[in-house]
Amino acid sequence: TQIEVDLERIHDNYRAIAAHVAPARVMPVLKANAYGHGLVQVARKLERVGAPYLAVAYLEEALRLRQEGVRMPVLVLGGIVGSQLPRFLTNDLTLTASSIDKLRAIDECAAALGVRARVHLKVDTGMERIGVHWYSADKLLEASLATRHVDVEGIFTHFANADEADLTHAHLQLERFHEVLRFYERRSLQTPLRHAANSGAIVQLPESHLDLVRPGVLLFGASPSVTLPLTLPVQQALRWVTRVVFF
Repeated sequence: TQIEVDLERIHDNYRAIAAHVAPARVMPVLKANAYGHGLVQVARKLERVGAPYLAVAYLEEALRLRQEGVRMPVLVLGGIVGSQLPRFLTNDLTLTASSIDKLRAIDECAAALGVRARVHLKVDTGMERIGVHWYSADKLLEASLATRHVDVEGIFTHFANADEADLTHAHLQLERFHEVLRFYERRSLQTPLRHAANSGAIVQLPESHLDLVRPGVLLFGASPSVTLPLTLPVQQALRWVTRVVFF
């Protein structure tokens, strides 16, 4: 049995999502071998068509991209082991700073290497996966202002259930995230790139699109949930990208 992946259809899906969320930009998430579609091949295609950013879950995935010649910005969404920090920085990867301790460790490592680190701050607004909780996020944001070798490029959160029919919790998470972001307004500071929308939120929570969106399964033509029928215009424009060939 063989699976054929149509990279042109991935490009078509990328363009459909980009048109739907504009002026927000699209940062495709290619974790788990691009959801089984081929990490390197999909990344190369997206780089050629001008995607501004990619995201992966783990350092190993990002290193594979660099080893295969993918030079575009790559955000690693997952956690960081301290000994891994030099590999992030020497490979020009963007780190997720999910706590004050992580942020300080990144700053110290960047100082030791004589480079600047590019980070996105992670705020947990209710998914309980990774990040500083929204009610204490000011401390992380304050700490980021004190770093000397870190550029805070972005700040993000992740929805727990934006692919469900009941969006009550998703709306609550977005409200919490906006409250965190007022930190910058109160201090008359420029707000970093804001992103929250996964596939479900791209489809049915347009107010969450902000500056970047992070499509995962949606990029490959799949609905983010079996309870979310493919009825909206952006979904109707998407196409399956795989074909199964039996021998």
